[in-house]
Amino acid sequence: MTPSVLQQAPIAARALATRLRMAALVRSSSLPELLQGLTVDGVDAAPIDVVERALFTSQRIVRRLRVVPDTCLYRALTRYALLRRAGHPARFVMALDPSAPDVQGHAWVELDGKPVGETIDKRYAVTFTYPEHVERPS
Repeated sequence: MTPSVLQQAPIAARALATRLRMAALVRSSSLPELLQGLTVDGVDAAPIDVVERALFTSQRIVRRLRVVPDTCLYRALTRYALLRRAGHPARFVMALDPSAPDVQGHAWVELDGKPVGETIDKRYAVTFTYPEHVERPS
């Protein structure tokens, strides 16, 4: 069942606001500091399908605006922040392609060890995760 607009709207608005300020956040702190600040667990609890749909909606808006960077880093940081805020044990992941002739990397978010919102190419070697280990709800 598709989440209703009323369920999605506040989360999509938060996703859009987070995405619009992400470039400034990235410039003003180290990645571990930024991720620590984005880790606000369960403040706005919401089912995963509602969060994913709201993230999809906000991503479409960001692509049309073209006023903020639209790279995997900014998408992953926003996904991480929204998923954690909704109470899901997300993990931020960065990786490099060791076979690439120049530095080529990717960032994404995982839930239960699986990427959220995308498929990951197996050639990437994970270089950084946050948190290092995700606590599972008991």
